[in-house]
Amino acid sequence: MKDYKKIFDAIETSLISEGSKHLAVESIQANLNWFKQIEGKSFSNSDYYRVLVDVIFYSGFRAATVTAKINTIHKHFQNYELIAKYGEKEIKGILADKGMIRNRRKIESCVENAKVFQSILQEHGSIQNYIDGFNARQSFENLFLLTEELEDRFSGLGKITVYHFLTDIGFPVLKPDRVICRIFERLGLINSREQYLQAIIQGRKIAETTGHPIRYIDIVFVAFGQVQSKEFGIERGICSEINPSCQLCEARFFCNHYSKKSA
Repeated sequence: MKDYKKIFDAIETSLISEGSKHLAVESIQANLNWFKQIEGKSFSNSDYYRVLVDVIFYSGFRAATVTAKINTIHKHFQNYELIAKYGEKEIKGILADKGMIRNRRKIESCVENAKVFQSILQEHGSIQNYIDGFNARQSFENLFLLTEELEDRFSGLGKITVYHFLTDIGFPVLKPDRVICRIFERLGLINSREQYLQAIIQGRKIAETTGHPIRYIDIVFVAFGQVQSKEFGIERGICSEINPSCQLCEARFFCNHYSKKSA
């Protein structure tokens, strides 16, 4: 059986140690601790729309690229009631903004989803009521029903990004993206990078063992493996896809990739 606490503690320690070369430890911990506050948080209709917009723009793009333009993205997608009325003229106006991520598909998805929001509000009164109606925290079966519903109803949500959305609105799941699945496979927590459900289950076990909210587990692993996380002092990801910096990783002795590399 894997020692989830030792593995996570080693990853967390390595992340903070490496980040402290570029940013004060207090700042790193403050930025990390923000992610402990999401689970159980109340969201307004506007909050839900902002999270959905963020998930759509981060999907498939380098996080640093989107983060650099997130204020501009939010400027264009503030009021879902107004955005639901957008047509081709408004979409072209957004595409003309040089400070924007000018991806038509993502922009159109955000406009379409504003319209979906309006229809849900007419039917359920609020997005919170709509989501609560699935009782998705009560069982995996209900959670799967919710994920299917969200994928079907909202533009730009797929089998991975739907979990990104649920993670960011405080559900006890993590997003099984390529970074998480790469690290989990290297640590032997999953057998292949396509085992998305197994990655979620392993993330829940880590959260249960450590006592940390799963959103915190998620962000620590993501920052550890993505290309860059300046908010945590990481100029280059430690567990990167190519040439990972194993010498910086306190969890390397739990890692199958390191074992093969050292053999």
